[in-house]
Amino acid sequence: MRVSKLPSLVFLSSGRGRQSGAFVPKLAGYVLLAFVLWLMVSTLVQPLLSSQATRAVLQAPVALITSPINGVVTQMVVHSRDMVEPGTVVATVRNPTVNQEILTTLRSQHLALQSQLAQLGNQFKADNQEMRSVGQEANVHRQASVAQAWEAWQVARRQRDAAHSMVEEQENKVKTNQALLAEGAISEQVMNASVAQLNTARATAAVAEQAFAGQAQTVASAGQGAFVGTSGNSLFQTLASRREALRNSVGRAQQDGAAILQQLKQVIQLEDEERRRVEKLSSYEIKATQAGQVHSVLAPEGAYVTAGASLVRVTDCSRLGVVAVFPARVAKRLGIGSMLDVKIGENSKSMPARVEQLLPVASEELQSTYSVPFPYAEQGSLYAVARIESKQLPDAPADGGSNMCAPGKVVTATLQRS
Repeated sequence: MRVSKLPSLVFLSSGRGRQSGAFVPKLAGYVLLAFVLWLMVSTLVQPLLSSQATRAVLQAPVALITSPINGVVTQMVVHSRDMVEPGTVVATVRNPTVNQEILTTLRSQHLALQSQLAQLGNQFKADNQEMRSVGQEANVHRQASVAQAWEAWQVARRQRDAAHSMVEEQENKVKTNQALLAEGAISEQVMNASVAQLNTARATAAVAEQAFAGQAQTVASAGQGAFVGTSGNSLFQTLASRREALRNSVGRAQQDGAAILQQLKQVIQLEDEERRRVEKLSSYEIKATQAGQVHSVLAPEGAYVTAGASLVRVTDCSRLGVVAVFPARVAKRLGIGSMLDVKIGENSKSMPARVEQLLPVASEELQSTYSVPFPYAEQGSLYAVARIESKQLPDAPADGGSNMCAPGKVVTATLQRS
């Protein structure tokens, strides 16, 4: 009995093995069929239903901060993703070989004018000192002439008084002789002699009076500064002429000094301006002209740059946009003012963007007006240029990837359902 049961057990176990071996190929076939169906849906059906752009890149106005001079970048203040405002210092370029010919010329003029001014100052001091000495000597001679004229006036006054006394005496004598002649005490000849003496005394008095008046005029002239002496007149005139020449020389020195001083002030001002220009060019601080975010630093510290070379590229994040390529099946739903959802990654927050321009083709001339090249577009596709309306852009990913303000970055753009 035990031996007869064994074949039945073997038969049962072999039947279960055949069933298990047939299930595995069926399962693999189901998995393969599911994969094919998913592939067909994802590649054929889903694109027909999707409103997503085939390609999209960010674009924003980009400004280049350039160096106006040749030199070495000694300091680069900003780095990628730094925000800058108008007037922010971004770099320092030093050029020790800047042309200083104008500064040297102005410095030479400065020293030359200083030398002329010093010479005029010395001449002014010498002439002024000599003029005072000559004036003092002339005053001595003038005072001597005044004293001499005063003494002569005193003598003329005494002579006039004596002459008038003589006239009075002769008049009294004539009166007496007239009385004696009337009494017959004297002769006619004596009377005539006394009258002749009176006339002589009067003539002498007139001469003395005239001499006194002339001497008084001389004293008055001497009091007003005129030299009236008879002796030393030529010496006084020489001193007076020298003093006048020195006075004229001092006046010219003052005028020339004032003109040179004015010219010196102008040269000093030009020299200071030129020195500041040279210092500025030899160590020039380059500043941003508009607000934005530093996209890239093109010239690191230590790099030699020429005039006009780009140092920093700055992006105006406030005017961020997107250039998206939509297939022809979506183009029918696109229009000016249509809204797009823009994302920089699968897990990032979407940003709304409004379509401002639709382009069936994009020529090279048109693309040159944008900061990024347009993505490739298949025949029949449509370019949609949209502007992101959100004022707050999402931050950069934690892994250090690019943030939203990155022109040329590939993003996803999906047409919102109306």
